[in-house]
Amino acid sequence: MKELACIIVSLLLFSCGEQAAEKPKDHLPEDKMVNMLYDITMLQAINSFKPQVLDSNKVEAKNYIYKKYKTDSLTFAQSHTYYASDLEVYGEMQRKVADRIEKDKVKEGIIKKGVEGTTVKGGSSSGGPKIRPRTRTLKASDKTD
Repeated sequence: MKELACIIVSLLLFSCGEQAAEKPKDHLPEDKMVNMLYDITMLQAINSFKPQVLDSNKVEAKNYIYKKYKTDSLTFAQSHTYYASDLEVYGEMQRKVADRIEKDKVKEGIIKKGVEGTTVKGGSSSGGPKIRPRTRTLKASDKTD
């Protein structure tokens, strides 16, 4: 058991290096990866909230993505690892996906566009639920004369 723990710790130490993953020979372009990540996010959301939609349309998420983008799981996995190894690039890709989702929410009327490009849910300027100020009613015993 101690040997296994030593092996795992040593693997973790060596895997924490600064060296990024090697660029795959058949890597996917960044814009195509962003589109794929967006579609995967949407399919996961649909599967979480309305899985019957995928079932009734006979959509198998993984095969749908690979077929739509004319790629395979190995190419996607290698490209994903390559982009994810550079946190700045991958963070920018995730930001693009999030921005696209926000635009879709505005387009569908789920959220409203606020001042200076900010989004507002449910009409509240803070993006959260509307909170009324607490009002206190005074009892006759609370009054001081």
